[in-house]
Amino acid sequence: MPTKDRVRSPFRTPSLAKTARGFAGRFGGRWGTVPQPPQWYTTSVQVCGVYPYSAGSARPTDGAPLGRDRRVGTAVCTDHESLYRAGVISSPSMMLFGINGVGKSSTAQTILLGQAARGITLGVHNPIKAGEHTALIRALGGPVWEVGPSASNHKINLLAPGPLGEAARRIGGDTGRELEHLARDKAIQLTQLIARTTRGEPLHDIEDAVLEALVDDARTRNARPATAHLLEAFSSPSERVLGIAGYNDAGAFYERHRRLGETLRAMLSGEMGRMLGGDADTVQYDPGNPGGWCFDTSAIPESNTKLLSAAMLSSWSLGMDIIDAHWELAKHERQLAERAAREGELYTPKVTWRGYSTLMDEFWYPIRACEGIVDRVDRLSRTNRSIGSADMKVTHSPKDMLSLPNPADREKARGLAERAGLLGLMALTREDLEMLSRVRSLTEKEIDTVAGFNSSPSWSKPKAPRGARRDAAAKPPAPPGAGLILLKVPERVGIEVQMLQTSVQANLHVTDTRYREQD
Repeated sequence: MPTKDRVRSPFRTPSLAKTARGFAGRFGGRWGTVPQPPQWYTTSVQVCGVYPYSAGSARPTDGAPLGRDRRVGTAVCTDHESLYRAGVISSPSMMLFGINGVGKSSTAQTILLGQAARGITLGVHNPIKAGEHTALIRALGGPVWEVGPSASNHKINLLAPGPLGEAARRIGGDTGRELEHLARDKAIQLTQLIARTTRGEPLHDIEDAVLEALVDDARTRNARPATAHLLEAFSSPSERVLGIAGYNDAGAFYERHRRLGETLRAMLSGEMGRMLGGDADTVQYDPGNPGGWCFDTSAIPESNTKLLSAAMLSSWSLGMDIIDAHWELAKHERQLAERAAREGELYTPKVTWRGYSTLMDEFWYPIRACEGIVDRVDRLSRTNRSIGSADMKVTHSPKDMLSLPNPADREKARGLAERAGLLGLMALTREDLEMLSRVRSLTEKEIDTVAGFNSSPSWSKPKAPRGARRDAAAKPPAPPGAGLILLKVPERVGIEVQMLQTSVQANLHVTDTRYREQD
């Protein structure tokens, strides 16, 4: 019997193989190209209407809006103050490292703006580039104090009662007396620091004691004490000063402390003298102003290390005094409101406390000013949970602190990085990162990532689109690694973020005007 040829039915389903793009095979419908669906980023409250087509993010979303995770593209919102409130870190502090030109200041500003949006008051110290942070503070409504020998209105007076003295006057009573004593102690500490910076080496213990007595004498003899009165107190020492120095007559005192007299004269002459020549409280701050404040040292050349260090130390001391005075005034006003409420009356506090966040730029300058100053700088600049203030310190490289010549200074500087709750690592050399990893644990992957931030894709700048017109004031192309940062908290994998700037922020932070305006 002849066999029939088997005829394949056109309706029979062929065997299909399942793939990522569909079923492979005849009539399977496999796609050659799968289109990328559009993505939107939003909050969980807003996205609930399109469930189930949503996915959560493992990245932090509580804090300052920073940018996008470079690996997965999700939004990242965090900062050291919000991490502390969430219990992720033990101190509301941050250290930001990065080489020149990669956006350290822009990154710091983005974090500060996110905190200001939550009602936190900003305190900005020592931008050394003209226009850096000052326009931002002015836009927020805060004062900017220019510090330097050429400043006409904001001379520094080491002996002024300052914000603490003003708070003491307004509060009065036992609290006022405590604040007056604190203002006296701060004046002594700052005078000793500036003397060390001017000399470029530590003072002897007896010189510190004599300086303390000189400050007391100058403040007692003059109704409006000024820095210049220190030299007058030295030239005509009181019995108390002679007793502390261990001499009965002025001649022996002068002979023994000739070096201290030379230091005081150096402090009060030349550019240093012009900067410290204030004869009144030239830094007047309204603690009810939510716009914060800024000390601007951009008029001082970076090459003048001693002068710049003295300006930074002085402004840090004044800034911490402002914060302490604000807290005491707010507490006093709250007590007045509570007392009025108990008596059935209404009292609206004139000063309220919202918390502070401070920025200390170019942190490496003062700690390298002279041997033995690191511990004093640390005490002076320390802002932590005890006074309700977050702080961020910005510097170029870990070598700035970990390569100090004095072993004791190195260990104390090492502690600054160890205690920072949050590390921000922008473009750094591999050597920098390996040095930092001996202080704070970094994986090889994290070191490779940060070391590769500033690698350029080519030898030439990107070409402008065809037909695009050149704008003389346009911003030059961003350098490699600009805005890239690795956020690192202890014992957790770092988050790689591409920082983003709004146009408003970018227009308020212009530090390369000459490049933008040249032909």
